[in-house]
Amino acid sequence: MQGQNKTAINKNQIWVGYMTDVKLNETWSVWNDFHLATGNFFIARHGLTYHINKNVSFTGGYAWLFLSTSFSDDLKRKEHRPWAQLFVSIPQGEWTLQQRIRYEARFKEKMQGQDILSNEYDFSNRLRYMLGVRKKIDANVLGNSKTFVSLNNEVLVNFGKTINNNLDQFRVSLLYGYPTKKATFQLGYMYRYIPGSATTYTNYHSAVLWINQNFDWSKKESD
Repeated sequence: MQGQNKTAINKNQIWVGYMTDVKLNETWSVWNDFHLATGNFFIARHGLTYHINKNVSFTGGYAWLFLSTSFSDDLKRKEHRPWAQLFVSIPQGEWTLQQRIRYEARFKEKMQGQDILSNEYDFSNRLRYMLGVRKKIDANVLGNSKTFVSLNNEVLVNFGKTINNNLDQFRVSLLYGYPTKKATFQLGYMYRYIPGSATTYTNYHSAVLWINQNFDWSKKESD
């Protein structure tokens, strides 16, 4: 992936995320997630999920972001992002194969030189394909029978009139998951390759901490 005449920029960051799923009934749930990748972006993403069956779901929603720029790590550039995704989970014993395809309509504030043009937006499209595998860990490990490790990779591709690089980025992550009664904690490492300009590309090395919580409001309806 490293072009012969390109200069590598290496950045270390901390990526923290909080994700929730609120079950309304057997068919519908509400999606919320929040992520901060230091010196890169903050995102608040929301959606409504339709569960086709226990292993297949479709979600549509909206996200808003604050982004850094190529000139500064300050999160000042706004983005509005309608999105939709199809998620498929295929369990097989201790292993689970997970696939996700996501579409994003990206409205990012325009740049003029190093200046952000407030409330003026460029539009582009992005498709993302994620493939992951999750393996349950032996019950004797840390005394929790639901612990797991997951290996994921994702390719993000841009398309639209304002696009110079069709490859937006490539991601690979290795995470350790530890469920409790109230939440699941995932800790690990993510590598991201971003092509950048004609002369540079960026390698992001991220220490990841993600927290997942599920809430079941359908029980309240039946009480």
